Amino acid sequence: MIIENEMTKVKVNNEIDLCEVSSEKVKKKLEAALQYARVSYFLRWQEPGFFAKHFLHEKTRLIFCVNAAQLDDALQVFDDLQLSEKEVKILGNKSNNRYVYENK
Repeated sequence: MIIENEMTKVKVNNEIDLCEVSSEKVKKKLEAALQYARVSYFLRWQEPGFFAKHFLHEKTRLIFCVNAAQLDDALQVFDDLQLSEKEVKILGNKSNNRYVYENK
């Protein structure tokens, strides 16, 4: 007897870029809230280029990515945290993961 759950029929590479964060404090707060809500996520680090880092003083940006099946739960976490637009930039785009295996 095979028991199916919500994730059984989920295909690979259907992640959504949920938000962009540059503050370590906000990152930790958001990670704790997502873990508490049992929302699976991964972080994609975006390092600025040499010029942007040294002359424009840009920080490393973190993109929180979640599975499309858990998007509603992740958005509920945002509503509960009440983070400002200055702290978090909501993206909501399909993730462009070049390094994820795609079964065709």
